[in-house]
Amino acid sequence: MAVIVKELTDDDAGALGSLWQAANAARRARLGATPLDHSGSVLERPGAFGVGLFEGERMLALAVGMPALADDARSGCNIPGLAHISSVATHPDLWGRGLAARCLRALMGQATRRGYARAQLFTHFTNVGAQRLYDREGWQRSGRRRTDDNGEEIVHFVRELPVPAPHYRPAARLLCLDDRERLLLLHWRDPLDGHQLWEPPGGGIEGGETADDAVRREWDEETGMAVPEMNSEPTRVARDVWWNGTRIVTDEYFFLGRRRAGDTSVPTDLPEADAPAQLGHAWVHWAELERLDDPVEPDLAPVLRRLAPEGPWAEKSA
Repeated sequence: MAVIVKELTDDDAGALGSLWQAANAARRARLGATPLDHSGSVLERPGAFGVGLFEGERMLALAVGMPALADDARSGCNIPGLAHISSVATHPDLWGRGLAARCLRALMGQATRRGYARAQLFTHFTNVGAQRLYDREGWQRSGRRRTDDNGEEIVHFVRELPVPAPHYRPAARLLCLDDRERLLLLHWRDPLDGHQLWEPPGGGIEGGETADDAVRREWDEETGMAVPEMNSEPTRVARDVWWNGTRIVTDEYFFLGRRRAGDTSVPTDLPEADAPAQLGHAWVHWAELERLDDPVEPDLAPVLRRLAPEGPWAEKSA
C-alpha cells in the first residue's frame, strides 16, 4: 500500500497523540528517562498546521508547526514570517526509514504556502538522532541552548525556507457547465505536502500545441468524456501556484463549455502519473463553490464573468 502525505485535521488528534507518545516513550526508554506527558492536541493551538504520512488509515509519522511566539512563547506576540516546528515524530517501529525527513519537507512546503519565510525548532540535547536529521535537512544550530519546562537541555535550530525559481508553464483549462449550471471540478492532493484543492480539468500546453489543442487533449486524458461545445474565446488567467515543490508563475487560458443533458459520470481510469494525486471529481453548482471543504483554485467567479458576462454570476449593479 502506498504511503501518502496528508494535511492533519482535528479528526487526526487522537492518532497524533498516540504516535507522539509511542515515539517519546521509546526514545526516552533508551536513555533510562521517564516518558513526558502529552496532554491536549497541538492542532488546537492558534494557527497550527500539520502533515502526516499515512499507509491506509495508519499514521506513520507526523510534523506540526505554528506561528512562532516572541521570547520563547513567553510573549503572546507572533514573530513575523517565522514558523515554529513543535513536533516531528515517527512511530518507533519505523525509525530509520526516512519518514521523519519526508514529513519535515512536507511541513516546510505547508509553511511556504502560508507565507512563512523561515523556521525554528528545539530538540533535546540527548536526541542525537533528531539532530542528525536536522543537519541533513539543511537546518543550522543557532548557538542557543536553554532548559525546558521539564528541566532538560534543548538545542535551537533555524533555517530559511527554500524559495525555488519560478517556473513558467502556460496551460489551458475548461470550465464545463451542465444543464443545472454545475461545474466539473477535479480534486487533487499535492504529493509533496498534502495540500488539497479543487481545479477545473486542464494542464500544460505542449510544444507545437495551441491552447485549444491542449484543452481538448487534457479534457480527454482527465475525464474521458466527449469534449463539450465551446462557444466563446478563452480568457487569460494569471496564476502563481505551488505544486510538488515547484512554484509555477504563468498564464492559463480558460475556455467555457456546455455539456448537454445526459450522463455526467467521469471514468475512473486516469493517466498513471496523475492517479496517485487525484482524489476524485464532482459537479458543483457555480454558487456553491465556497462550500467545498478544500479551496477551489483559482477563484472562478471573475473567470465566469469574463467568459459569459450575461450569466447568472454577473455582478448586479446597485
